[in-house]
Amino acid sequence: MTYTVRDILNIALTAEEEAALYYRRLMETTDVYFLKEKLAYLAAEEERHHAFLLRLMDAKGVASVAVDEAEVTELPSLLFDATQPLSVLLERAMEGEDAARTFYQALAEMVGGDEERAVLTYLADMEASHYAMLSAELEAVKNFEDYESFNEMMHAGP
Repeated sequence: MTYTVRDILNIALTAEEEAALYYRRLMETTDVYFLKEKLAYLAAEEERHHAFLLRLMDAKGVASVAVDEAEVTELPSLLFDATQPLSVLLERAMEGEDAARTFYQALAEMVGGDEERAVLTYLADMEASHYAMLSAELEAVKNFEDYESFNEMMHAGP
């Protein structure tokens, strides 16, 4: 499929919106202070990406539009299912970050403009760092059968 700058930016905008919402909902599934803090950071990062994309769209004179799900087949939708265990929810978030990274990298190689390429490369790098952060949390969850009860001080905060 051939993408216009408008298509790329709208797909990215939708992905960032979904990711921020997913992390905010994921925060509600745990009482572990440090995990909540990391999820809040990730949600804020996605919201900053969203705001950055809106500014870029404005600068480019590109209007934001709602992107149909059919148009975003390259990126999986981050559907939150509160009935799933924390480890599954983290794995889904990692899959979303990895898919976004791959998508942004591929688009960065296809676009003609240096500014668009730089933005897409930056987003790909950020998604990779989010993946690494989630991977560390997933490892902790898998190492402890009940992550929230292995140490009472996990709920204490600073």
